[in-house]
Amino acid sequence: MRALIAGLLAFIGTGAAAEPRALTFATYHYARYDRAVALAPMAEHLGHALGRKVTVQVLESPDALAAAIREGRVDVAVTNLSAYLASARTPTTTTPVAMFDVPPATLDGYRGVLLARAGVDLKAAGLRYVRVIPGSTSGALAQEPWVKAEGLKVTDAGFAGTHDGAMNRLLDGSADIAALAEEPWRTLKVQKPEEAAKLVELWRSDPIPPGPVVCVRSAEVACDAVAAALTQPTAAAPAEVLSKGWSETAGATRLIPVDTAVYSAFLK
Repeated sequence: MRALIAGLLAFIGTGAAAEPRALTFATYHYARYDRAVALAPMAEHLGHALGRKVTVQVLESPDALAAAIREGRVDVAVTNLSAYLASARTPTTTTPVAMFDVPPATLDGYRGVLLARAGVDLKAAGLRYVRVIPGSTSGALAQEPWVKAEGLKVTDAGFAGTHDGAMNRLLDGSADIAALAEEPWRTLKVQKPEEAAKLVELWRSDPIPPGPVVCVRSAEVACDAVAAALTQPTAAAPAEVLSKGWSETAGATRLIPVDTAVYSAFLK
């Protein structure tokens, strides 16, 4: 009898150990969007397609997301370009598995700008420089080479939390220059030209592609299966919901296989 009970317990224990752990589907926080809501339908779709539980995690910033990807603390992640480039430093374990099929107008409209308060002496020391969030592409990363190349003498004025917030820091006088996406600047020029006249545009980037969805390979994660699940026709509806969590993916109705040419220049 004891042997029978022991055998049953061993069988139960083996069955429990064989249960696959939940996959973590992650991205980063931005105040304008509820990204947990944006990710939820795709997490459910992945769960059905892969036959396992998928949980959603929203980290505090693109930098935090990139660190979690590199350290293997998440399994699948929706990145921005900055987080993707940082995570691509570990190519043996991290691979892009899908990208948004973004309308051309949206792609062309997603750019970074560097603005300054009109009349600020750009040759002065201690220019108060505000950015959006740590690891923002259009609101931090894109502007850095220009700032350095021009030799601007900046002091860190912190992070505003949103692109509109960074621009407003210029308008309220608490910053001298600001990095942000172009969209709020375009809107201000149309809706409040008298306010826009208080600012000057120093620099404007080329179009910036959204980051891909990446998969962290491991013995427990088959990235080929993840890629197939994300890009199959039945993933279109959750992909459309997912795309509404970012301004730079607005209008996308599906995820498609990654075109490596889109990112190759940035990786170099």
